[in-house]
Amino acid sequence: MGGMAVFRIWFLRFLVFSLAVLSVVARGSVNEGEKYSAQESDRVTNLPGQPEVKFRHYAGYVKVRQQDEKALFYWFFEAEENPSEKPLVLWLNGGPGCSSVAYGAAQELGPFLIRNNRSEPTLNKFAWNKAANLLFLEAPVGVGFSYTNNTEDLSKLGDRVTAEDSHAFLINWFKRFPYFKSNNFYITGESYAGHYVPQLAELIYERNKAAIKDTYINFKGFMIGNAVINDETDETGLIEYAWSHAIISDQLYHSIIKECDFKSGNQTSLCSSSVRGFLEAYSEIDIYSIYTPICLRSDSNSSAQQTYKKLFVAPRTFTQHDLWHKLPSGYDPCTEDYVEKYFNREDVQRALHANVTKLSYPYTPCSDVITRWNDSPDTVLPIIQKLLKAGLRIWIYSGDTDGRVPVTSTRYSVNEMGLKVKEGWRAWFHRKQVAGWVVTYEGGLTLATVRGAGHQVPVFAPDHNCRTSNYFVLQTCIFCSLYITYSKRFFRRPSYNHPSSSYILELMALSSSAFVFSLLFCIFAVSLGLDPETEALQEADLVGQLPSQPPVNFKQYAGYVNVDESYGKALFYWFFEATQKPSEKPLVLWLNGGPGCSSVGFGEAQELGPFLVKKGPVLKFNNYTWNKAANLLFLEAPAGVGFSYSNKTLNTQGDNITAHNSYTFLLNWFKRFPQYKSHEFYIAGESYAGHYVPQLSEVIFDENKKAAKEDYINLKGFIIGNALMDYDTDQNGMIDYAWDHALISDSLYKEIKENCDFSKEFYTTKCNRGLDEYYNLYHMIDMYSLYAPTCPEGNPSAKSDVLRKIPAGYDPCLQNYATTYFNRPDVQEALHANVTKISRPWSLCNHDVGGVWNDSSQSILPIITKLVDGGLRVWVFNGDTDGRIPVTATRYTLNKLGLKITEDWTPWYNHKEVGGWTINYEGGLSFVTVRGAGHQVPTFAPKRSLQLIRHFLANKKLPSVAF
Repeated sequence: MGGMAVFRIWFLRFLVFSLAVLSVVARGSVNEGEKYSAQESDRVTNLPGQPEVKFRHYAGYVKVRQQDEKALFYWFFEAEENPSEKPLVLWLNGGPGCSSVAYGAAQELGPFLIRNNRSEPTLNKFAWNKAANLLFLEAPVGVGFSYTNNTEDLSKLGDRVTAEDSHAFLINWFKRFPYFKSNNFYITGESYAGHYVPQLAELIYERNKAAIKDTYINFKGFMIGNAVINDETDETGLIEYAWSHAIISDQLYHSIIKECDFKSGNQTSLCSSSVRGFLEAYSEIDIYSIYTPICLRSDSNSSAQQTYKKLFVAPRTFTQHDLWHKLPSGYDPCTEDYVEKYFNREDVQRALHANVTKLSYPYTPCSDVITRWNDSPDTVLPIIQKLLKAGLRIWIYSGDTDGRVPVTSTRYSVNEMGLKVKEGWRAWFHRKQVAGWVVTYEGGLTLATVRGAGHQVPVFAPDHNCRTSNYFVLQTCIFCSLYITYSKRFFRRPSYNHPSSSYILELMALSSSAFVFSLLFCIFAVSLGLDPETEALQEADLVGQLPSQPPVNFKQYAGYVNVDESYGKALFYWFFEATQKPSEKPLVLWLNGGPGCSSVGFGEAQELGPFLVKKGPVLKFNNYTWNKAANLLFLEAPAGVGFSYSNKTLNTQGDNITAHNSYTFLLNWFKRFPQYKSHEFYIAGESYAGHYVPQLSEVIFDENKKAAKEDYINLKGFIIGNALMDYDTDQNGMIDYAWDHALISDSLYKEIKENCDFSKEFYTTKCNRGLDEYYNLYHMIDMYSLYAPTCPEGNPSAKSDVLRKIPAGYDPCLQNYATTYFNRPDVQEALHANVTKISRPWSLCNHDVGGVWNDSSQSILPIITKLVDGGLRVWVFNGDTDGRIPVTATRYTLNKLGLKITEDWTPWYNHKEVGGWTINYEGGLSFVTVRGAGHQVPTFAPKRSLQLIRHFLANKKLPSVAF
């Protein structure tokens, strides 16, 4: 064969080969083009109301299998920066039957949140696509926009079908978005996704073993929040959480524990009746976030009473009751309404490429068309253990104010796995505030709590949760970049600038105002018929105008009353007449505790007085001041507290001295203000005033029996809040409350309970060691209000002794403002205070007083019993987020009295919101909880605290129906 022929044959073969290659390349280009076209057709470019962003997002349908008539809806957001380098996170919501688009994307962690009645998206600055590429899936069919053309599919749904369909979705989604196939892949979710996520994770893990390259998923781990994972412990924890958070009565709690066998799931009629009572307790509050309001709109679909159709799934003990199926809500309890309205808009559906088949039913956050669920295992713990052993990264987190799948349940469930603790219970931080607690187990499991967050953690703690997700996907320690610090508190003197001309003019104006008040007082005194000496004493104490004080129409007085001539003791008071008709209103004395803390600095300036301090410091008017209900008297007692003083060194202080000095004060004060002597008189206080108030009441009660007319005090009753009353039950309740509120570890709780006998005066070394570790916790968070922030400026008034840390209100720096304000010379002059030029600065709490305290009764319950039997009206109230003298302790204490209940645990209302719960006992004792309030109830719940004191003074029950 010639050379030319050989060349022709070679060229022909090359041509055939080249054409074949080109054909393959062409086919590949077509496939890639089809994928790109499918992507672009799903790209969202004109979502109504969307804020401008730089990242891309896509939405649309992915067919589950070619032979099926199912299509699942997704919404995908690329990461804000470097999406090719970031992991891919799939988010699933629970239900079963609830939408990841309506909840996860639109209310929790997506970049566009629907948070107002205009139903327009707002940019979420804590969106999880700052940490990862973010994929939301509505599964199974029947949820949200996901659909099937075969109605029989709806009757076959369950955990298994959901996992299979979700896996098929992922395989096909990666074909549409192949660029993310090599990225690390994680699954996250909440609630019933405690089933979905581990089950899908297991399916991926098993299928990956035999997968070819095209179907392999680069799966690394999963994270679930407030997750249903084990029926028995979920249900047990649910009940215990409700009792420990003061939502159900002792009787109901014991009835459920006795009648319900959560292990078997087969419940008696008595159990069902008790469970119905349990759920009724949540009928008017949000079980998903126990301290937030409910939606009060008349047309709302998300109020406390609304339910979606029952699915008979775990926990089975509760699913037979409609109230179990309430919908969750966020800070704005009407969010579901806004979301539902938005996703039912035709222009929104067009922009999202949704509802292309024109579904016969409207879009709802939780499905109304799924009415049957075929399989739901009692537990997914074996799956979690299996995947841990396989090396997957697994995190479980829990918002600790969720009542539906509470942190108590999660702790019990995790303990069921018997894992060894690798790194014990410790705080994790966000911006120098404790964000929660975390514990790490061998094998790779991490449990984290999120402080103050409800069921939908990203709604309630978006910045904390964004940080948590970031640590999870980056596989970094949740607290490595943060730190734990404790700065010892110290006293410091305030500094002042020299008076300027404007300051001098202000003083002149004050002097003029004082003259006018003096003139008015003279006219007032004549009308009362006061003798000249009394008139002069009152006039000397009249407060004209305080620096920065808002204008008011009522009179106020401040000054000193002598109580012990031998020691030169004088107690300081501040008195406010009622805002209206003071001659007809009762007189209320307010005492703060400590011992050694000021009723002026706390009670008046931070809680219930007419003038509250704020940043500046300046004064603002308190719209819920208690002098709207009564004439209001604040006393700094004993000597050494606040402006009160003694001319001799006090080497001993105590309950007895305080009670008798306070009684002498009252006798002498009534001589100065005789016009109030016939008024009904009540004593109120909080904290260690749980000693002061009953003890002073007892002294008055006993002295009244033998008193001359001029010394008789018209005492009618007393009311005490978050009150120290019995050391044994107070201490036991404090420790139980700390564990129930996810503040201490299982091991520390067990150590304290085993080694501490709080009925004894002295504790063992082992007990003290455990208590020291317990109290260290409160160097990081506010013991007096678990969910409030701490003041970053430091507290000039508190010592390192955590039991003497100062409680804080909504503004955690209030005590700093009060300390600065009351140390100002012009303020002291206006109040007729510090006339002897006390050597120490004014402080909120004088810890030297507590240092020489020589008598403190182990229990004041005998006094309370005596005074209840004596016919006095006695109310005890508790803010239920106080960790110092928690509601658990008060319940234990009152049970110790052994009084018969006349009206058991009943919700009380402030308008249409549950204000708390109340219980009434024979003899006139009432116990009231105040929902969501800390140690200083009037600070955290001012409106409800005014309602509380009004009803107490009127001897009226708090309203048990909304109004």
